[in-house]
Amino acid sequence: MPDLKTAQQIAQSQYVFSILFIFLFFSVIGASVWLFNNLRKENEEREKKIMEMHEKREKELLQTNLEYKLESKEREQKLMEHLERTTEAQKEMSQTMEKVQQGLSTLETNIEDVWMEIKHLKKVN
Repeated sequence: MPDLKTAQQIAQSQYVFSILFIFLFFSVIGASVWLFNNLRKENEEREKKIMEMHEKREKELLQTNLEYKLESKEREQKLMEHLERTTEAQKEMSQTMEKVQQGLSTLETNIEDVWMEIKHLKKVN
């Protein structure tokens, strides 16, 4: 049984404990490095995906903004055309009203002249 006693002495020695501690220490360091690298790679992938999503959204917003600007320009052009037509119509109505006013003034003058004639004829008779 000397082998058992020798095995017990080796197991109880500080050398075995220090070798096991060093092995455990390097195992923990290796696992930590692997975990850190894995997390870093995962973060880079997420950041890349987020940047792609951001760029895609930015392009969509720029396209939408451009469409809104084009629609706005078209709407503005239609409003300007309508305003010009309305202005022309108002000018025509103003000219017509001036002619009507002149006609009414002339009619009023003529009626006054007719009344004066009628009064003059009544006096003569």
